[in-house]
Amino acid sequence: MSWLTRSLSSSSGRKLLAAVTGLGLVLFLIIHLLGNLQIFSNSDAFNHYAQSLHNGPLIVLADIGLPIMFVVHMSVVIWLALDNKKARGPVGYKVHGTKQTRGFAGVLASKSALYGGIVLIAFVLIHVWHMRLQHEEMNGLAREYVIDQLMNPGWGLLYIVGSLVTGWHLFHGIQAAFRSVGVNHPRYTPLIVKTGMGIATVLALGFAAIPVWILLNA
Repeated sequence: MSWLTRSLSSSSGRKLLAAVTGLGLVLFLIIHLLGNLQIFSNSDAFNHYAQSLHNGPLIVLADIGLPIMFVVHMSVVIWLALDNKKARGPVGYKVHGTKQTRGFAGVLASKSALYGGIVLIAFVLIHVWHMRLQHEEMNGLAREYVIDQLMNPGWGLLYIVGSLVTGWHLFHGIQAAFRSVGVNHPRYTPLIVKTGMGIATVLALGFAAIPVWILLNA
């Protein structure tokens, strides 16, 4: 655990740890979305995916690794936010500036990243309880269970909002992760920004499309 202690002992180390855990969570979301999109196909495909997800050997790793990664990521991000607030002092900066030129959306996403992360934590906890801990109620009919649950307007709206909040958080998070690991080049940074925006948009709309489709066909 000495590497973790060394990482947490410096601001640069904490930023690197936040970046690595954040990118790991993004990779999981991409894989998770690819599996979830099978709900648009036949029941057998999605049911087989859900059964493999909940009963396969990787679920043990996911149940242990993902919560640890998520807790470490959010804890370090909050720690960094408190460090930044402490560095500004009680008065704060009178002039807010940045060496990077970012649009209004980028600045707004950055300013709301911490609060979006807190909302995201609440959504993830609800999602894990609703779709992971209740899997025994599916009885091998995962697709039917998901459709039945998301046909409820309250659940459907919650998952739509949660999906969009996830995308909004990632819009800033992916860019910040690459900056934290030292990737900041006038030639490549704009490409990273556009790629991050694209990934965030695809994930947000991809996850949101499922409850929207179910509600429209209810």
